[in-house]
Amino acid sequence: MSSRTLPAPSAPVSPDGRERPLVALDDVSVAFQTRTGLFRMGEVRAVNGVSLAIARAETLGLVGESGSGKTTVGRVSLRLIEPASGRVFFDGIDITKTPEHDLGWLRKRAQIVFQDPFSSLNPYMRVIDLVEEPLVIDGVHGKAERWDRARRALEDVDLVPAGRWATRYPTAMSGGQRQRVGIARALVRDPDYIVADEPVSMIDASSRIEILQLLRGLQTGRGVAFLYITHDIASARHFADRIAVMYQGSLVEVGASGQVIDQPLHPYTRSLIAAVPEPDPANRFRRRAVGGVAQAAGEIVHPDCPHGPDRANEPALLLPFTSDPAHLVACHVEAPHGR
Repeated sequence: MSSRTLPAPSAPVSPDGRERPLVALDDVSVAFQTRTGLFRMGEVRAVNGVSLAIARAETLGLVGESGSGKTTVGRVSLRLIEPASGRVFFDGIDITKTPEHDLGWLRKRAQIVFQDPFSSLNPYMRVIDLVEEPLVIDGVHGKAERWDRARRALEDVDLVPAGRWATRYPTAMSGGQRQRVGIARALVRDPDYIVADEPVSMIDASSRIEILQLLRGLQTGRGVAFLYITHDIASARHFADRIAVMYQGSLVEVGASGQVIDQPLHPYTRSLIAAVPEPDPANRFRRRAVGGVAQAAGEIVHPDCPHGPDRANEPALLLPFTSDPAHLVACHVEAPHGR
């Protein structure tokens, strides 16, 4: 499936007339080599023709099931993975083929918060050493300057007083506290863009809302752009300005968070929303049918789609099927606005 509906990301403005997006993927595909036998190699296409644009200080929620390609898209946007095809832009600069040794400036401006705070932090390093490490790599030799920047990062994530937390080890902290350290480590370089890869899935429910409120505050205070990767569509509505839904490596719907949740257009989006549990004891006695999504000839085709079976070999494009041109859905036929 191709989702080439955005103009070339090198254009000076985004589709809605705003300034050039901070991060843009243009028809990006990623494939991984696999071994199917002793001497036989195969290929798995993890991402297929994805085009996305993220504005400055915007949060884009990327939702979908496990294995849909969300994390791969995030890593491609940071150029931790080189795409098989398509282009990646950061602040208007094409970084698709830029050698790693020339990406030092990008590593300062773009960061990632990992899903698992228990494995992403070295248990043998103190908090201060973990947070200062990026500055050491950047060549900030002054100890006083490193401490000042690390202190501000710790205070920004509500680990106060910073001096008390600085000497602790991750093993003496809770999951939520460790995730705050991971966020502080990402913030210490004053980045413009952060990929938050399932940042609340590994911590207890009481800490999740605190972490999301913390990230929202950082976006407001620092103007950081986020790619929020999650399988929890409810938290995406709470945190993201826009939502992009992925299935089998392709985008199937993109739009404002409220629109995608309240007026889902794609059958797969409807299935995700229908799968969200509701706190109603009567649900124990109800059986609710959720429409499935079938895949034919490498494309996403819903069993009830009147056009899918006859158009399975044609690309499904992201098209505006409502009066809002920013609400896009993958379909095999064009539809007039206001359908």
